[in-house]
Amino acid sequence: MEHLPLPRDVAVPGPSPVPFVCQEDYDGGPFLTYLTRFDDSIPLAAGTYLEYPSVGRLPPLPISDLEFLVQNWIFFGLLTEILGDLFVPSQYVTTPPSTGQLKGHERVLSTLRLVPTIRIWKDQVHKSAHTEDEKNRQYRHIASCLQLASTVLSAVKSDVRPDFNHLVRSSLASVGELLSLATNQAYAIGDNDKENLCPGGIWRLFYDDPRYTKQLLDHGCCPCDVHRICNLSIFLQTYHFLLWIDRGVPTTKHQECTDQECRANQIVMGRYRTKHQRDGCQCTDFHVDLEEVIRILSRDQLPLLRITPGSHPDGICIDVDEATPDKKYVAISHVWADGLGNPYSNSLPQCQLQYLYESTKVYFKTQVAEQSDQRVFVWIDTLLCPVEPLEAKLLALQQIKTPYVNALHVLVLDSTLQQMDVMGLSPQEICMRIFTTGWMRRLWTLQEGALPSKLWFKFKDFRVNLDAMTTKAKEEIWNKDIDKDFSQSGLIGDISIICGRLRNFFHAAKGLPAPNLMSVDGALEFRSVSVATDEPILIAGLLNLDLELKPNDSVQSRMQRLWSLISSLPDGIPTNILFYRGSRLQQTGYRWAPTSLLSSNKGHDGSLYRHGAYSTGHLTPRGLNVRLSAFATVSMASAPRGAPKNPRALFSHPEIVPILCRSDQADWFFIKGKYIDPNEGGQRIRATVRAVLEESSQTRRILLASALERGGATSALLVHDAVDTEPIGPTRVVSDMIVEIGKQIPLDQMPIEAAYQASRSLLDDDITAQYADLAIEDEERQRQSPVYANLELVLQRNSWDLAQSINMPILPLVATPQHDDRWIHKLSALIVSFYLGHYYNLGPLLPSDTEWCVD
Repeated sequence: MEHLPLPRDVAVPGPSPVPFVCQEDYDGGPFLTYLTRFDDSIPLAAGTYLEYPSVGRLPPLPISDLEFLVQNWIFFGLLTEILGDLFVPSQYVTTPPSTGQLKGHERVLSTLRLVPTIRIWKDQVHKSAHTEDEKNRQYRHIASCLQLASTVLSAVKSDVRPDFNHLVRSSLASVGELLSLATNQAYAIGDNDKENLCPGGIWRLFYDDPRYTKQLLDHGCCPCDVHRICNLSIFLQTYHFLLWIDRGVPTTKHQECTDQECRANQIVMGRYRTKHQRDGCQCTDFHVDLEEVIRILSRDQLPLLRITPGSHPDGICIDVDEATPDKKYVAISHVWADGLGNPYSNSLPQCQLQYLYESTKVYFKTQVAEQSDQRVFVWIDTLLCPVEPLEAKLLALQQIKTPYVNALHVLVLDSTLQQMDVMGLSPQEICMRIFTTGWMRRLWTLQEGALPSKLWFKFKDFRVNLDAMTTKAKEEIWNKDIDKDFSQSGLIGDISIICGRLRNFFHAAKGLPAPNLMSVDGALEFRSVSVATDEPILIAGLLNLDLELKPNDSVQSRMQRLWSLISSLPDGIPTNILFYRGSRLQQTGYRWAPTSLLSSNKGHDGSLYRHGAYSTGHLTPRGLNVRLSAFATVSMASAPRGAPKNPRALFSHPEIVPILCRSDQADWFFIKGKYIDPNEGGQRIRATVRAVLEESSQTRRILLASALERGGATSALLVHDAVDTEPIGPTRVVSDMIVEIGKQIPLDQMPIEAAYQASRSLLDDDITAQYADLAIEDEERQRQSPVYANLELVLQRNSWDLAQSINMPILPLVATPQHDDRWIHKLSALIVSFYLGHYYNLGPLLPSDTEWCVD
């Protein structure tokens, strides 16, 4: 698809041609009713066309015919509908330039003419004499066509039809995105306007084939970056661009990384080796005057390195100096894994210091003319943050923001960028190269990138100012909003968002709100840190909080003080912190609080702001006071005396092992475990939740993150009442585990309730009395009784008869004999399950303003 943006250096072998799979030309009729013309047996009433092609509802065709239907409809039909006579189908089909064939296909699609043609169409829309009402009608019609196209593609997503050609599906999604962006521009609709009926971000969802993920990994991308790209790329244009960047990094570097954490840049103390500027260099190390550094720090001042040229070309003189307003300096930001750190002493090889001088002197030549002696002032943590003694190190960490706030410039040294020539790269590619570096994945560099007024990145041949480069990328296509280049506007939009997340923390002059926990939580995603106790320091710095640092601090104590400080912020502590994955603090009153906010500790949906509406809690010595809706009690139903706990009939059908709950209003809910290792399997998850629910020594409740809608689900917290010596204020509860709870849809409510009512009739059956007669404490001996085994068979038979008697109209509308038999089997197992008490009773649903104190 030639209309999609690509980097200068495309990873081998480059994008594959899209096969032309159509068996005949598009018929030229209305796009919205094409399906009825394709298959006249499909009755499609007016107004229902958007609902029809949902998942699994396209005609049951052989895969080759289905691909023909979808390509002919969504590519040729959609472009014909929108572009009219400007679209000439024959111009979009060609012969592959290499072999002339593509896996049996003689011809391929080409979109070389698509962007220029859409530009002509857009210009015609601008110049048309139609009234506003007529233009509005046209816009709504195009939006309906695009909506239908996306609905059709949802029916052939990779998880629904993995056999559908991924190149065909991806190409159609890219055309849909291009048309959405162009249509909004043509009709002067902004991306965030409430009138926007053509959102460009929906098409990225159809670029979902697992082969693309593997391709990113094969091209040297870290699994963490792959996950970050998939989550942060709003537009398909961005994802395609990143997909084909040649990173030149061997895949072995990221073999131990996960989709939440890049471990390639983790520092293992005791194994770290500081690198020289060149392999084989044997120059000596320079050791900083540590006494002078500590003396300056003890006066709450900032130490600097003063570097001046020596008597010979490669010689430099280095001294420690105290920062003053007239001493302009450059602060260095770097990832220690690149070799410019030193955890053992405040020293660096002479060659590295020579490189620092050469890399920074340009800033002083152009902007600090008064320093005519060619000296430069530099701040770098490796030399100016004491390794020891501990007290001096804490002094440096306490003022760690100062070097970046007051610096004339901050220069980023990243090993990947320093090997790359920037000449010839587009502003878009330069930005994306920066956003996919190891520097962007580290926690310390978040603050270092957010604080300075001027942030530069060192490439092999040039240095780049990130803000200026982002602005340049925008200006290339956004000179005027109405004329911006829609073929890359999605990519530029993503660049702007990613840059903004990094650069807008501390720049209130831009009219942005002060940093809060929401912005910090989002920025921490996919970042990692080698020393766990550093995390609270960085979070406090990002929130402008003065966190006291103490010798021999643990993560627990440091995070406890941080949460106390956060509670004093205007936005406070979000209630949704309760539904956050990860380990918790152990101190009484703080057992609700996470020990970390990093992605590697909270999972894919661990954001504080992804569970229901935002509300805040109030920190007290007893815990976090919150207002949440809740089920007042949850308890396991009782079972007939002597009845088996786990009969073969109960688990004979793999689909009927849910955790079902019945409310006092006769509504049915399901509970699923969350954040349990999926490798343990579903049975392990259910057993874990049941083990918590069946603990009868304490009152159990379920706190809800948001309101329960029929057919929807929400995160919830299983809790038990705390043993409170001073029961004052809200009910105090202790968290057991995070779950997901949802209300069954009406179609499921009906058969489940029918099975439940049928199980009540079994309680009056003779079988219940017989179980009671056999009841003994030794269940194994009980099961060996021939009478007991016969009762299981009777229970199965009776439940089957009851299931058959349930009125069939409540079952799915489309039923075959095999379908009916499967449902009767499932109903029979449900009846047995309810008879044996394998469900839970929910107490009254308390309103959302009910107060709780969670510890």
